Amino acid sequence: MIPVVILAGGKAKPELQAVIGCPHRALAVVNGKTLLEHVVEAMQEAGIKSLCVVGDMPASAAYHILPDHGDFVTNLFAGLSFFKEEPFVLVSTCDLPFLTGNVVLRFIEDSLQLAKRERAGFIWPIVPVSLCYERFPNIRRTSLRLSEGVFTGGNLALIAPTALLTQQDRIASAYAARKSPLRLAQLLGASALLRLLLSQTLFPSLLTVSWLETRVSNLLGSPARALHSEHPELATDLDKPEDFRGLVEREKRA
Repeated sequence: MIPVVILAGGKAKPELQAVIGCPHRALAVVNGKTLLEHVVEAMQEAGIKSLCVVGDMPASAAYHILPDHGDFVTNLFAGLSFFKEEPFVLVSTCDLPFLTGNVVLRFIEDSLQLAKRERAGFIWPIVPVSLCYERFPNIRRTSLRLSEGVFTGGNLALIAPTALLTQQDRIASAYAARKSPLRLAQLLGASALLRLLLSQTLFPSLLTVSWLETRVSNLLGSPARALHSEHPELATDLDKPEDFRGLVEREKRA
């Protein structure tokens, strides 16, 4: 079983802290457990033994801790460096309270097959946004219209450390633009920007999964592939006050 890096660094913004009652989003309690505990337990259910949590989190026998390095991308590369001898590492954010061991296993199996078939160093899930709203109607998602449908990105990724450890600057730029399809298109090129604008309005068929994979591969400097998943648990994270408000209120009443 491949090792796992769980990214749990950073502090919540003041407006989010006021809702969750603690400075770290990873330690917000949802359904009786912290967000970090939900993710760790899902990994353990999947049979994963080697876990590394990056962030200033409580000590636990369940995982190794690396300190918070100050930003998401630096934390990502700290985790990848910790497992740099491994052929693949599963990377997850800490804010997936609905993640299960079965979903993790399915993603790992499908991603490994895709990575080996395509010789890819980066696999990320895309989930039809309609499935997210069917299961979790009150949690808003950032989505993108492609020829194949309207998708949102998942919060797990299968990564070959050797493929990305030399690409930190590129990935930092892409992460900074992650919530803005337009900014991502600017990174991918002027023609991508035009294609994106037209695809979201007049010509949905202009933007395809394969075209996006090619652009992301060029951006990362390594072959990247999108894995079509039917599991909204992979893409339903909690990061805004409105995402937490109803869940936290139910928790307090319980």
